[in-house]
Amino acid sequence: TGSPAGLTLAAGLCRPMGTLVLKSTCAAGKEFNAAPFVIDELKVVGSRCGPIDQALELLNLKEEDGCQASDRSLRVEKYITQTFPLAQADEAIRCAAEKSTMKVQIICSAP
Repeated sequence: TGSPAGLTLAAGLCRPMGTLVLKSTCAAGKEFNAAPFVIDELKVVGSRCGPIDQALELLNLKEEDGCQASDRSLRVEKYITQTFPLAQADEAIRCAAEKSTMKVQIICSAP
């Protein structure tokens, strides 16, 4: 939510030695209590935000203006370790937990 209350709630939902992923910026201010993070040894990972319209444009670039798609498009496939259908989400989560996994993709649309 971007609020300190959301950060506190998320930390409370993590199991000890769990990972909390921050997607939005949260100004913790003077009232920030680091104790739950230290006591439960939580790992905090930031996920950088950016202009979604520009990101989608990069992902959707096709051959145009005489340029090959490989010259202009953003190739993200190399970062995806494995792709799963939504029906196999439990298997996808197990795969994502493996140290050798970079990214797991779950396809939510019908085949």
